[in-house]
Amino acid sequence: MFEVAYETTFCATHVLHRDGKPIEPQHGHDWRVEVVAEGDTLDGLGVVVDFEHLKDAVASICRRFHYGDITSHPDFAGQSPSAEAVARYFFNEVRAAMGEAGRHLVRVRVWEAPGCSATYRA
Repeated sequence: MFEVAYETTFCATHVLHRDGKPIEPQHGHDWRVEVVAEGDTLDGLGVVVDFEHLKDAVASICRRFHYGDITSHPDFAGQSPSAEAVARYFFNEVRAAMGEAGRHLVRVRVWEAPGCSATYRA
């Protein structure tokens, strides 16, 4: 089995909330995102997925939040933007953005801060 990963960062704020009420003040993170794809065969280029395709998909999602507030983004309406929720969001959005190649995506891990991460996997 082959596994490939791409990692990048973006800066954004968020506020965790319960039942629509904030449980902490708004604060920011230098979020780190790692997306991982795997496959047991290689395509005609000799790759599981093209890194450029993977990077472009991840970058398009990061741009939605970079220097913004995740909490106020319409895609997070009605949910608390925890690291777990952000990981799941990136997984679903990257998989969709990659089209057919998205089937190789197996997990996304996000870090809010060094040592603090959450992972969502297929």
